[in-house]
Amino acid sequence: MPDFDDDHHGHDGHHGYHEDQGYYEDHGYHGHHGHYHGGADTDWWPLLPGLVVVLLLLAVLAHHQGYDRMLIEKWRAWSRPEQAERDAWQAAVQRYGRTAGEFAAFECDPRAVLARPALADVTRPPTARFVDEFASACALRTDGYPGAAAAAEFTRAAERAERAWSAAVDAADRVGAACFAPGERKLLDQTIKLLTAAESTPHDGERHAAYRRALARLSELERRTGWVLPGPAVGAVEHRARGMLVAVSAAAS
Repeated sequence: MPDFDDDHHGHDGHHGYHEDQGYYEDHGYHGHHGHYHGGADTDWWPLLPGLVVVLLLLAVLAHHQGYDRMLIEKWRAWSRPEQAERDAWQAAVQRYGRTAGEFAAFECDPRAVLARPALADVTRPPTARFVDEFASACALRTDGYPGAAAAAEFTRAAERAERAWSAAVDAADRVGAACFAPGERKLLDQTIKLLTAAESTPHDGERHAAYRRALARLSELERRTGWVLPGPAVGAVEHRARGMLVAVSAAAS
């Protein structure tokens, strides 16, 4: 059996041991806890001052060339994409509101409708196209920001409705009353004159009579052509006629 004495170069307990201290120094062993650090240490701290100088020079150059402002603007645009989408949606809401306002003002003004009868005729392609596009935009309109996808869809619909309205107005101006026969155009002209007289006379009785005669001409025009004055415009004439009737009755009593 081998004799393990103090002079034996082998294992002492569970840990190997070298008497030659140079063995540990050559292999990177330090301390009594057995920590081993292999390879050479890389000390990069002396490079730090030079790196700082290079970064400062790059910053000065970027500022001089305006790159820093450009990068800041790009960062802002990238970091706030939803704000840009919200702004585009809000602009579309305003665009839709202008189109809706112009359309409503037209439909509620009998003389404006009679001056552009083709704009109230949904059988004409430009008018029909506007009605469809406006209905699509109206269906997509929301009180609050609906999210990126729905906002983009509404923005496109509002733009199409605006363009369709402008195209329909231009087409109606070009056509005028040419879609009516001479006798039908005469009825149209008489109705316009009666409405103008009703709005300009200071006498309630004359105003009431002019409105009633204008409504009769409109009924005749509808019977002969099939063209119909929009409901809001008819309602405006009837309301004014009823108001004048009440005023005349009050004055007579």
